[in-house]
Amino acid sequence: MEVAIKKFRNMTSASSEFLNEVKNNLELGIGYCNRIYGVTRDTKNGEYAIVIEFQNGGNLRELIKKNHSILNWKSIINILENISYGLNIIHNNNYHHKDFHSGNILNNLINGNISSVISDFGLSCPVEQNSEDKTLYGVLPFVAPEVLRGEEFTKAADIYGFGMLMSEIINGEVPFIGRDYDLHLAFDICEEKRPLIPEYTPEPHADLMKRCWDSDPNNRPTAKELWKKFYDWKNILSGDNSSESDEKLLIQKAFSFEREDKWKIRLAELAKNPRPLKKSQNLFTSKRLDFSKQLLEIRNVKMNDKLEKLETKDVEIKKNDDGM
Repeated sequence: MEVAIKKFRNMTSASSEFLNEVKNNLELGIGYCNRIYGVTRDTKNGEYAIVIEFQNGGNLRELIKKNHSILNWKSIINILENISYGLNIIHNNNYHHKDFHSGNILNNLINGNISSVISDFGLSCPVEQNSEDKTLYGVLPFVAPEVLRGEEFTKAADIYGFGMLMSEIINGEVPFIGRDYDLHLAFDICEEKRPLIPEYTPEPHADLMKRCWDSDPNNRPTAKELWKKFYDWKNILSGDNSSESDEKLLIQKAFSFEREDKWKIRLAELAKNPRPLKKSQNLFTSKRLDFSKQLLEIRNVKMNDKLEKLETKDVEIKKNDDGM
C-alpha cells in the first residue's frame, strides 16, 4: 500500500481546516473520496500532517497534461462518473465540498485504466452549519457567481464547479487561461461570461456542462442526475447497453472517433506548447476571494450608466417626436 503525506505548512497547532479535513473524510467514507489513514507530526518543527491514500496519476490538471495519450471519450466519461458519484456521496451526507476544482481531483492509473477520487475536505462543512466566518476561498473560475456575490454556499455551487471541470477536460486547459483571476473576471462571471466550447465537443457534453454553469442555481442538475447521465453514457459507449434507443444513437453519434481525434490533437498540442499561466493563476491553492462588496458597487455603477443612457435616449426620441 502506497501513501502520501499532506503537510500543513507552519501549522503547529490543530487548526479548524486541519480538523475539518480529518473529520469530514472519516464521516464521508471512502467511496470515490480520497482516504485518510492517520495523522502525524514532524518531530523537528512540530508541523501537523495527514497520511492519505497515494494516487499515482496526480491531479486532474496534471493528468490532462502528462497522460493525454491514454485519454479518450470513454476514459473521461469514466472520470466524470467517478467524480459525480463521489460528489453525490458528499451531498447525500448533507455536506458541501466548497473547493471543487481540478487540483482536488486525484487519479490512479492501473494498466491504462483511470479511477478518480475527490480530495481536500478542509473547507467542507455540513449544509446546516452556519459559520459566522463568511470568508470565501477558492480558485476563481470554479466559484459560482451567486457565491462570488456573497450569497450562501449551496450544493448547486459545487455543481457549478463540476461544470468548469467538464470545460477543463474538453478544452485541455484551465478555464479563462488568458485572463487574470481578479475582480474583472469575477464581474464577468457574474455577468454570465463562460469559457468557449470547442467545435468538436459532443453535444450531450456541451448541454450538460452549460446546465451545470447556469447562472440560476435552481436550473443546475443534482450530483445524482450527473452520475446517472455519465453512468448511462459509459454503458452505451462500452457496448454494455444492448437496447436500441434514440439516446443511444445520439450518444454514439456525438462521441464519434472523428471528434475524439480532434480533441486528442488539441491535448497533444497544448502538452507540447502550453500557454503560460499568469501570476494570479495559482491553480491548486485556494485563495481568499473577497469580491462581493466591489461586485455590488460595480453592478450599481453599471446599472446607473444604463439608466442614464436610456434616459438620454428617451430625451432624444422625445426631441425628434416634437420636431416632426
